[in-house]
Amino acid sequence: MDWQQIESNWAQFKSIIKHDWDKLTDTHLDEIAGRRNYLVRKIQSIYGLSQAEVDTQLTEWQENQINIDGHFYQSKPFLLNAYIR
Repeated sequence: MDWQQIESNWAQFKSIIKHDWDKLTDTHLDEIAGRRNYLVRKIQSIYGLSQAEVDTQLTEWQENQINIDGHFYQSKPFLLNAYIR
C-alpha cells in the first residue's frame, strides 16, 4: 500500500499501528499525523532501534496493509491467499 493512502486515512491506521508498536501512545500518534519520517523517528527513539531497523519494520508493515471496500486491514498473506480464487 502506498504511504499516501496511509497518511490520508491516518485516523483508521492509528489503532493498527498502536497494536504493532504498543509503546506508542495516542498523543504520539496524534503528533505524528501520518508523516512516515516522524513515525520512524518516534519508533526509533522509543524502541532504541536504528533507522535502518525501523525502516525495514515499517516497510514490511506497510506492505501488509490492504484496503477492502474502503476498510483497512492488516493482512496475513497466507490467510489472504486462502480466500482468493
